[in-house]
Amino acid sequence: MLRWNRPYIETTEYFAPVSSSRMKYPVSDDIYTLDIETTSLFYMDDKWQCFDYSRPPEDYKEIPKASVPYIWQFSINEKVYYGREFMELEDVFNDIYEKHFYKIIYIFNLSYEMQFLMNIFAKNKYSIKNMVCRDIRKPIQFEVPELHLIFRCAYMLTNMSLEVASLQYTDVEKKKGDLDYNKARSPLTKLSEKEYGYCEYDCICLYKIILYFRRKYKHVYKIPLTSTSIVRKELKKKIDYWYMKKQWSLVPPRDIYLKLMSCFAGGYTHANALNAYKAHKNVHSQDIASSYPSIMVTEKLPCKEFLKCSPDDFTEKKRERYAFMLKVHFENVKPKYYNHYMQISKCIKPKKLVNDNGRIVSIESCDYWLTDVDFDLMLKCYKCKYKILEIYKAKKDFLDLKVIKYILELYGGKTKLKKKAKTDPEVAEVYQMMKGQLNSLYGVSVTNILSSSTDFINGKWVQQDLTKSFVDKKLDDYKHSWSNLFYYACGCWITALARRNIFEQILKMDVDLCYTDTDSLKYLGEHQDIFDEYNEKLIDKYKAVIKKYPELTLDDFMPEDEDGIRRPIGAFEYEGCYDSFVTCGAKKYAYEEDGELHITISGVNKKTGISALEGDISKFTETLVFNYEQSGRLVHYYIDDQPEVTFSDIDGNIYTSNYKYGIVLQPTTYTLGGTKATDVYIQLVKMYERRLAVENGKQEDTIYQTIGDQETPETV
Repeated sequence: MLRWNRPYIETTEYFAPVSSSRMKYPVSDDIYTLDIETTSLFYMDDKWQCFDYSRPPEDYKEIPKASVPYIWQFSINEKVYYGREFMELEDVFNDIYEKHFYKIIYIFNLSYEMQFLMNIFAKNKYSIKNMVCRDIRKPIQFEVPELHLIFRCAYMLTNMSLEVASLQYTDVEKKKGDLDYNKARSPLTKLSEKEYGYCEYDCICLYKIILYFRRKYKHVYKIPLTSTSIVRKELKKKIDYWYMKKQWSLVPPRDIYLKLMSCFAGGYTHANALNAYKAHKNVHSQDIASSYPSIMVTEKLPCKEFLKCSPDDFTEKKRERYAFMLKVHFENVKPKYYNHYMQISKCIKPKKLVNDNGRIVSIESCDYWLTDVDFDLMLKCYKCKYKILEIYKAKKDFLDLKVIKYILELYGGKTKLKKKAKTDPEVAEVYQMMKGQLNSLYGVSVTNILSSSTDFINGKWVQQDLTKSFVDKKLDDYKHSWSNLFYYACGCWITALARRNIFEQILKMDVDLCYTDTDSLKYLGEHQDIFDEYNEKLIDKYKAVIKKYPELTLDDFMPEDEDGIRRPIGAFEYEGCYDSFVTCGAKKYAYEEDGELHITISGVNKKTGISALEGDISKFTETLVFNYEQSGRLVHYYIDDQPEVTFSDIDGNIYTSNYKYGIVLQPTTYTLGGTKATDVYIQLVKMYERRLAVENGKQEDTIYQTIGDQETPETV
């Protein structure tokens, strides 16, 4: 790693004119990467210092915080340079500036580095143009025209950590454990060769990752921005102009698009309150093979515009040809089962509801937008009165043959390579590519163009309101966009049908269900017959598609793996039996398998967090606390007005920083319970335990009125 020295010496450059309405200049084909290392500081005991792990989280709530960069690394192809003072990057950007072309700088986590780069941009009043982002402070790409630079986020391209992406795409490994982040370093701090090597390899790994994609797409500028964009490029190779023309014609008007947004919901992830907070023995696990892709190749989805209709049109016969979108008023909603489907977040004007960790146990009244698939499930799950307030219908059909064939090709290829990929690195690369594309196809289908309503204007993040003019313009532009590969309504029904497939099996086992997450079930007892029956019915679905598209065969839907075993797409596969399993709610569970404990908790490090259980799964309760080291959680504080910071580094050097922009990474503990929401959930758990005791005749019914029976819902 070389210290940056002026003047800048050009490397061998390759240029290509880029045909784009946004780009006025050619773009260099060289690979540039940037990475920085920083120190997070906290003002405690009248001085700036690093985080003190011996102090409780409460001590850090209101104190001043700041961050200081102490080294940056910048690579031009395989050569890595460094500098210690962050503002020296101004010289780098000026030295590599070329009047007649742009350069792309890849940063692995652009949302982090951008915050520090704002110190340079603000000082020089550089503008940020053509921002592409997924949310506030989540940039994917932006341009700085004064410098002729484009900054891109590599994480959004790979959707993996740098460590995992390096193993996946390169022959080098990211260094691990060579840099202690909780030391007070400054640009004056002496670094060891080991620490310099850690910094250097972050850039080398990133360079190698981008090199892989450059070879694949022939030019740096042509590399997709996101993992989903990769699938878009591949899918575009399969389709033709007439397919695109159909998608453009299906972009709905504003009112219909907003109603489809109200209908959309993601996967069903939930714990059965009846079986929460207790460790169960012999818990079985089933998983659907490629759940979302299977819906895309076996189910009829909306394929025409939605038109307003009468509730009288909502008949079984017409539902064979049409998909329906409804706004429904519900009253006196009471549960029939211990597992609940209705989402609180989607209720309009809710009154007197009982909460089951975000799902509704019962509610006095509310309005609700939903698909016909969700409406069926609502009536299966609840006893209620209802009135249809608005209803729309659209013809439905299978997806285009080209799309179905592409999905089945990916699924078949992935199935054949899965076993060999575990031992052969070259096969693993192809397998991961196919698996990634297959999973990302769903992401393409549910792309909501109105979600990209964030921009960066005059140095500030702005969340655009969904005004009539804004929505109309976005939709009008989308009618001519080559990124418009799926009718948005298709995505709404894909998730609804996937929820139906999982939830109908939940209702069949009800009290035995422990936990479900989108496409998997954890349950007690012997229920294999439920899944065998489901899998047998898949053959009829395959045949229905083949009837429309005779070019397909059953083998396409049921490819063989390396051992010659058929793996039908969308089928439930038995994943085994856990020795013990416990859950405390959505994305919170632990299990023991072959004598080894594992945890899955959103935001908690699986490797370090497991030590909190001390080898005893029964400790996985609402009182379990993961300390700083066990949780591995870091709270990000974005600061746009940092104070002047003077501190002593680990070498005793006194350093003063005047950086206004920075990000502080603060360790934090995590408790499984301890919140008001947890307390409410525990009350439900105890209530259901008593309810079950009543039903089993072990306790008199003096506590809770009966759960709703199986009556047919009434209309208001």
